[in-house]
Amino acid sequence: MYRRVAATVVIISCIASNSARSDVVWSDEFNGDAIDRSVWTWDVGGHGFGNGQMEYDTARTENSYIENGSLVIEARREDYRGKSFTSARMLTQGRFAFEYGQLEARIKVPDTANGLWPAFWMLGNNSPGIGWPMCGEADILEMGSKAGIDKGLQRRKINCALHFAGANGRKGMHDAWLDAPVDLNLDYHLYKISWTPEYMKFYLDGVEFASWDITADHLREFHQPFFIILNIAVGGWNSSYTGVSTPRAVTASLPAKMYVDWIRLSSNEHTKLYLAKDTEETGDFGIFTETKPVKTSLRYEDGSDPDFNYAAAAALYTWNNMAEAASTNPSEGSKCWSFDIAAGNWFGAGVFLPNFRNMSNYSDGRLHFDIKTISKTPMSVGIKSSRRGESWLPLGDESAELGFPRDGKWHKVAVPLRKFESIDFHTVHQMFMLKGDPPSSAFNLSIDNIWWQPK
Repeated sequence: MYRRVAATVVIISCIASNSARSDVVWSDEFNGDAIDRSVWTWDVGGHGFGNGQMEYDTARTENSYIENGSLVIEARREDYRGKSFTSARMLTQGRFAFEYGQLEARIKVPDTANGLWPAFWMLGNNSPGIGWPMCGEADILEMGSKAGIDKGLQRRKINCALHFAGANGRKGMHDAWLDAPVDLNLDYHLYKISWTPEYMKFYLDGVEFASWDITADHLREFHQPFFIILNIAVGGWNSSYTGVSTPRAVTASLPAKMYVDWIRLSSNEHTKLYLAKDTEETGDFGIFTETKPVKTSLRYEDGSDPDFNYAAAAALYTWNNMAEAASTNPSEGSKCWSFDIAAGNWFGAGVFLPNFRNMSNYSDGRLHFDIKTISKTPMSVGIKSSRRGESWLPLGDESAELGFPRDGKWHKVAVPLRKFESIDFHTVHQMFMLKGDPPSSAFNLSIDNIWWQPK
């Protein structure tokens, strides 16, 4: 069965890989004229991604593009937004994820000597809503390590790894290293993970070099969908991986390119695919409403169960200075959210989902909610996405563009969602947030009938 998903991404079957036939259920062959943005997005920024990486990762065509049937990620030495290097960090979150199967890529790595850190890896789909390492990380290919530098094997030494929260709740890691028989930067090679409910196994050119049992309860993060990441990092001031911590210490020839000929996912009996077109929400979407007719409504838990991290439920988290108040007359239905807020301290709360919802059909829609209070305290309403971050809008009184009378009566507010900037609507995991400045006196705040309207 052949089924096209996008210009260069196909779901296919019976494709030979590494001289053996297998059922390929998803692939990106990179045969088009441009990177397929229905499958890939970019992490953009220069904050180092937890490693103090020295590059600024961009979505520019200078750093990632299609060339002769391959994806190219290009690291460059150039001054850019306060950094000495640029590169790209591409990922499929919110567009494609999978659970179990054999993921393989044909890659030609750059010469990493010294300071470059190319990688082909995965993160749990609940990242960053659930923080690292609780979200789980599986590194299929990493190269450019200090260990390779120290042994003169920069072009041959690779590793794979699993990162997770251990049984004691602290960071755990399994890793394995391999000295390849040839310099890997001279040609394309095959890098693969085989993933079942029992194990994760790692391969170079069809030869297994690592395997770990993932059946332990504390490894539950490896039993959820994962998304793909491709990138070239440049050193890191706090990175023990490359050991290269200053721009001057980067001796690798730049610009440097990582070529990806294709990525293919072969199925096993447990494989599940998560495609954007299958996960996008449609119709009026209920956040907290009882009588409003909606197509879908959130289901709430208290968020205390470890399995909540991998579930589809939501939780209302009060961040600061919001105490549950005695019941008040709701604006609809039989209940509302009501809070007592003390004087002198900021307040805030949010509706959190560990696994985001694909709200791409709502980017030109509206966020509706009912609210009542007598406080004149400045407030803001916000949403947050797993990619591109969060955005807030001021919520004023009746004279403001977005506001309501502060008269202690219920009022309806409708916020155009297009006003929220820097939001990836494919990956919304805070669907309603409210915060306020420290009030001069205590007051009560009630919220009800929260829902999203599509465009």
